[in-house]
Amino acid sequence: MHRDSFFPMSLIKYEKFYNFIILKMSKLLVSLANLGKGGAERVLSILSEPLANNFDEVQYVLWEGGEASYPIDSRVRIVSLQELSKREGRLKLINTFRRYVIKEQPDLILSFLTPYNMLVLLSTIGLKQKVVVCERTDPQRLLAGGRPMLKVRDLIYRKAKGIFTQTEYAKSCYKGVLGKKTTVIYNPVMMDEHQVGGALKTEKDKTLVTVGRLEPVKNQALMIEAFAIFSKTHPDYRLVIYGDGPLRETLEEKSQQLGIKDKVLFAGMCDHVWDKIVTADCFLLSSNAEGMSNAMIEALCLGLPVISTKVAGATDMIKDGRNGYLVDINDVSAMAERMNQIVDNPDLRQSMSTEAVKAYEILRADKICAQWVECLKNAAK
Repeated sequence: MHRDSFFPMSLIKYEKFYNFIILKMSKLLVSLANLGKGGAERVLSILSEPLANNFDEVQYVLWEGGEASYPIDSRVRIVSLQELSKREGRLKLINTFRRYVIKEQPDLILSFLTPYNMLVLLSTIGLKQKVVVCERTDPQRLLAGGRPMLKVRDLIYRKAKGIFTQTEYAKSCYKGVLGKKTTVIYNPVMMDEHQVGGALKTEKDKTLVTVGRLEPVKNQALMIEAFAIFSKTHPDYRLVIYGDGPLRETLEEKSQQLGIKDKVLFAGMCDHVWDKIVTADCFLLSSNAEGMSNAMIEALCLGLPVISTKVAGATDMIKDGRNGYLVDINDVSAMAERMNQIVDNPDLRQSMSTEAVKAYEILRADKICAQWVECLKNAAK
């Protein structure tokens, strides 16, 4: 299949721009766990074309292997360390990665996700290759091994040429030498321009929505409890939850216990979710921690006001009272109150929607991809 069938014209038309902004370099090796349905994998799908445009050779090296869930430009070579190693075990994979780097001699290594960032930096000790690492979650969130492992991470990260984070909060977590080498690059929004602001043009259907995996860190229980309070004065509204995960049954039981089972719809995984959520009054995010919520930034670009807990990403993108509201983590009553304010004030909701759409000019894929290639160019110098 031709690569253009994967990428909308809104991104393809910037190919000449990418080639102008950065001179051709020779070889980039990108390290990541796999190409599943995560946020990092989605970003690398979007980046695959501009990276291929600006490097003579690009390789995605997978520590865990597996099939790609998102389209990858056909010029990108995908390599599985597990297939190369022929053996199981972390130490074997580290040795395999090191030998592969020595064989391939990339000019720059770009690594995603903390555990693999640490492995890559350890694997390349004594080698000439420059390594830049990407943090995709809260840097203060404990790793396996507890708080001491955060100090180990910071010690290992001193070897990195640069650190890329998704949010200003994440950058602020790195101090001193590490802080000086840290750069913020937001997640790109891959949205056709005719979809931008779609919520401003659509009749509302008395729903509040969220999109996300049903797991403890997302804390959908908070929004369900808040919605139960909100529902007492707005009995004709529904809460629609898109996504699936291990807590689905628990959350369904909670809805039943709160007497709102018939008003909370668990819609599961859904294709074309943007088309489903544009009719909502607002978007909800109740997480205890985030890197940068793709669902949240996409909701803003659609023109949905967002009510979110004060997590990384939300504090970057939400201007409290202008394009949405920020509430404290686990503050049920505050979230319920903000639901009331948005639903009961159509003029406020309209002005918030108009302001929310402005996020697209910051997050549009061509601009974010241009930032990536420029930062990689600087790192490779």
